[in-house]
Amino acid sequence: MDKLKAMHYLCCIAEVGSFSAAAKLANVPVSTVSRSIQALESELGAALLKRSTRHVGLTEIGKIYLSESKDILAAIDRAEGRVGNYQNAPSGVLRISALPYYGEVRLLPLLEAFQSRYPQIVIDLELSNHTADLQRDGIDIAIRGGSEPDGRIIAHRLVDNTHRLCASRSYINKFGMPQTIAELGLHRALVYRSPAQIWHWHVEARGAWQRVDISTAQISNSIRVIRQALLSDQGLAMLPSWSIAEEIADGRLAWVPLPETLSTTANHPAGSIYMLYQQPQYTVPKIKVAVDYFKEYLQ
Repeated sequence: MDKLKAMHYLCCIAEVGSFSAAAKLANVPVSTVSRSIQALESELGAALLKRSTRHVGLTEIGKIYLSESKDILAAIDRAEGRVGNYQNAPSGVLRISALPYYGEVRLLPLLEAFQSRYPQIVIDLELSNHTADLQRDGIDIAIRGGSEPDGRIIAHRLVDNTHRLCASRSYINKFGMPQTIAELGLHRALVYRSPAQIWHWHVEARGAWQRVDISTAQISNSIRVIRQALLSDQGLAMLPSWSIAEEIADGRLAWVPLPETLSTTANHPAGSIYMLYQQPQYTVPKIKVAVDYFKEYLQ
């Protein structure tokens, strides 16, 4: 039995949910997949799959074995990639995962010039708010916000991500500029929702964070949607500077200064936007040139 092939077939089955579809994905006969999985289960002395007439699923131990198999196969791919690419020109598929609006506003404008410089690199870009596991998900570079990640990966700070209160100039002309937290009660809020929670506004008072008394006009997980609502005079919003730099510069939007300290959630760290990558992967030419390029042009 070729154990690495068996691991690969198990990954295929987990992805597509059947032996026949997995065989198509792996480009081998169904019998090859079936015999390989049976031999693997026999050697391990454990059932990795739950079989039914309509679907094939993983057992509890099968899920654990699948996770470890993915790590092993990914490590082998990385090792072979380093050997093959060590002295080659940057080439291959570069997988990037970025925050949706940051990707649209800051990253996308750079990609045309990057690909003109490195035509043998194919960009596979995913725009998502969900946290990516670089190794397990096969991501070469991730761009995420929040506090600085732990030391298992390299985190290069790109820009401050502090959210500040803002409004459109026309909104201010219609409804006035709030001068205190208490006056926010006369206005409506455009509120951001992360994958984990709604970012209601809080104010620091007497050493504690308290939720701001303001009615909500709209909740969205899209900064683009909130930005459009701002420009349509639907309310006030808390947004980072990088997301509305053009609108602030041309005067369509303005910051709303208040004497009190506002936060998007109680005790939420100001945070930054980081470019994340695995240190060992930096030796791969396509990743090295991309990291260096983004360090230069995303600062």
